[in-house]
Amino acid sequence: MLPVAVRKVLGLKPGMRVNIEVDRKAARITLASTTAAATLEDVQSILRYDGPRVAIDKMRVTGDEK
Repeated sequence: MLPVAVRKVLGLKPGMRVNIEVDRKAARITLASTTAAATLEDVQSILRYDGPRVAIDKMRVTGDEK
C-alpha cells in the first residue's frame, strides 16, 4: 500500500493500478496503462494450433449455421 500523502499527490483512487520501478535506492511510480498491449508471445499463444493441417475448403465457420 502507498501512503495516503503519495496517493493524494498522484491523484490515485481505490482500484487504480500503478507501475513501480525500483532502481537502487529510488523508486518511480507511474499510472499503469488501462489497456495493456499484447506481447508477441501473447498473440502467438492464442494462435498456436497443434492439430492436423486442414485445407481452407474443408474448414467450417462456427456460429454461421443457417
